Amino acid sequence: MTLRRPVSPLTKERAFATIKIVAKAALSGEHALTYSELARRLGMAKVNGQGLSSYLNEAAAHCAEHGLPNVSVLVVSKENLDRGSPMPSEGSFADGFYASTGLTRNDIPTEQDRVRNHDWRSVRSLNLD
Repeated sequence: MTLRRPVSPLTKERAFATIKIVAKAALSGEHALTYSELARRLGMAKVNGQGLSSYLNEAAAHCAEHGLPNVSVLVVSKENLDRGSPMPSEGSFADGFYASTGLTRNDIPTEQDRVRNHDWRSVRSLNLD
């Protein structure tokens, strides 16, 4: 069992909200969300996407702990989405985030499909019925 560092109540709250937002987006057929769109849906003051890493990290950890697909892979850079290849920012790979989740750059498309195809309505805590 891996021990994680303590997480603030706000980070836990926004991480759970992130899971719910991405799950709703996947259920409604959205291909991916940009960082700025996630920030806007979270109600953050800065909607440029800065400050999301702790929420995405905690969301990924929560998903792993509960056997769910990693929702953070559907939060992507606008440039990559506009190019038609939705992929998280290069910085996500450089800072080791995806390495810490066990995903490589090549694993991302498969994990994105898992998120898109998951039955999120079956996750009772999300209350998506």
